[in-house]
Amino acid sequence: MATAPSRPSTESLYSADDLKALGYAGDRLTELFGFPEADRENWRAETIFAVERDVLASAARIVLDAFAPEWNLRLGMIGSNLPLGWPQMEQMLARVILRENRR
Repeated sequence: MATAPSRPSTESLYSADDLKALGYAGDRLTELFGFPEADRENWRAETIFAVERDVLASAARIVLDAFAPEWNLRLGMIGSNLPLGWPQMEQMLARVILRENRR
């Protein structure tokens, strides 16, 4: 998938590889997004967008606000290469904000 669609449709699908490329840990996809809905290998974009918007973005905003002044912590999180660390939270939050602004 070259670019994420701005609006979900039933035809827009994300594979496990697409989600890994976005920074999600491959072994946690079903915990985060549930079992693939479409064909047991792909998740619908509307599911991904809803989880990012309603769950992950809310949590990321709290975490980013709470720790933004602590630059040493931020550098430590980036250096530790966490599966869903600070850079991935920033990227996911940016995607959600862009989707919200395109409405």
